[in-house]
Amino acid sequence: MRKPTPLPTELDHRGFLVDDAYASGVPRWRLQTSGYVTPSRGLRLAKGNEPDLELLARLHTAVTSRCAVSHFTAALLWSMPLPLHLEEEGLSGLIHVTRRHEAGRMKRRGVVGHRAPLLARDVRTLNGVNLTSPEWTFVDLALHMGRASLVAAGDYLLARENPLSSVEAMREVIERRPKVKGIRMAREVLPLLRSGVDSPQESRLRMKILDAGLPEPAITKAIFDEYGRYISTPDLQYEEYKIALEYEGDHHRRDPVQWGKDIERDDRLRAMGWIVLKFSKVQMNAGWTHSERKIKDALRSRGWRRPPS
Repeated sequence: MRKPTPLPTELDHRGFLVDDAYASGVPRWRLQTSGYVTPSRGLRLAKGNEPDLELLARLHTAVTSRCAVSHFTAALLWSMPLPLHLEEEGLSGLIHVTRRHEAGRMKRRGVVGHRAPLLARDVRTLNGVNLTSPEWTFVDLALHMGRASLVAAGDYLLARENPLSSVEAMREVIERRPKVKGIRMAREVLPLLRSGVDSPQESRLRMKILDAGLPEPAITKAIFDEYGRYISTPDLQYEEYKIALEYEGDHHRRDPVQWGKDIERDDRLRAMGWIVLKFSKVQMNAGWTHSERKIKDALRSRGWRRPPS
């Protein structure tokens, strides 16, 4: 048996196009050794490596012209939050790829092919991968996600630091795709998106509050004391009623320094007359009935009354 020769340095040893290997002088027999798998024709991946979504996406968009990874694949590469079942599907090894209508649907093993009237501005390049723009991807997700999850994904695109999109850009794509499946959900969700949200769970908490018929809390608004000193920026708040709502993720619990700072912050708010309500994954799921009552009771204690229907 021949001893495998090292691959040329210009090839990514984790995975590459067969045509690129031949162009670099790699003999055919070298690509037929047991060290490689063929995820799709014209591609090779080194055996034993952890699945790499970005590498697979880069290879698939390189081997086929006029295409872009899309749907769940693009959402994961943009780091958009997805419900767990969609995240698992996106990481399953199947790559979603969209081509322009005139190019024809991509038909390859391991690929879910789509066709759409993509314009140049609907395709971006991220780390060498051609993928659908954040706003185009948002509309693609609308068919597959519930309202709260789609709001969380849209809020993520409007992040306080380095936002990936804007409401105007999303509206432009929505108006340009009036007949795509899921467009009604995308239209419904657009007015609910807010910029400056720090986590998907904050978005979901806000939606649960709205679905309960309670007033919408403000997002990431700084609170100062009577001397103008900064105290806190709660995840959500009712400034009029002096009620702060905080979602506590696992990182708060695991980091004792952060946990201590949170306790001191909340003590300062309470000293200023604020009610501080805290929520975790438990309160958001099985414990939501109690959490909803807790918010209502706090609002009523500060004079809020539900307007007559």
